[in-house]
Amino acid sequence: MTRYLAGLITATAALGVGAWLLLAPYALNYPSGGAALKVDLWTGAGVCALSLATILVWVRAWRAQLRADGLLPERPTPQPGMPDEPDQPLPAATAPTIEDLHSLLKPLVAALAADQLEHAGSKVSGATSGHTEEA
Repeated sequence: MTRYLAGLITATAALGVGAWLLLAPYALNYPSGGAALKVDLWTGAGVCALSLATILVWVRAWRAQLRADGLLPERPTPQPGMPDEPDQPLPAATAPTIEDLHSLLKPLVAALAADQLEHAGSKVSGATSGHTEEA
């Protein structure tokens, strides 16, 4: 994994250098039409293109290694003669109803109420015995 990260980080740094070469003529106010302007722009464009291609290659190599290690699932390969879409439509998801919401929230509200009663009871018993809790 370190090998792939090192390649990606290096290619990303090269992309930053290429971007700087593209922006430097404008950031540093080069004289227009000068040779330095053209050299920086063409060199920056070339470095950016090369680093983007390098990033793409490293990402593909890393993904292939992750698939070989079993950490990424294999891509499904289309079978010849099989349609891309299923014959039967997928069942539509049913919208949750208010009863579903009540059934989900009822145990949570009951647990919260029990916790509040327990906490209030411990404060009352602590105050009557002379001990107070600080929040």
